[in-house]
Amino acid sequence: MSSLTQLTELDIKLFAELAKADEFDEEYFAEQLAVRADFLAQVISEGDISAAESSELIVRSRQLKEAAEQLQLQLGEQLKKMHKGRRSVQAYQTVKRN
Repeated sequence: MSSLTQLTELDIKLFAELAKADEFDEEYFAEQLAVRADFLAQVISEGDISAAESSELIVRSRQLKEAAEQLQLQLGEQLKKMHKGRRSVQAYQTVKRN
């Protein structure tokens, strides 16, 4: 199996992991990104890639980056809501005790 094929299959797995927002495994994702970097280095060193495949790879890389950034924003918003909710409960408990 070529490095490009392995890279393409790994990208599919990475997109699937990003789609699991509530069950996102950051450690697994980081490990797979390291594997992706290795595959990408192999593809570059082999230099046996067409212009179309190169363009497709660049587009996929950008899409992965954008999806990861979107998930980061989404998880950040969820965290803000959790903290806001926690503060609201604390304020309610304080008022209730007084």
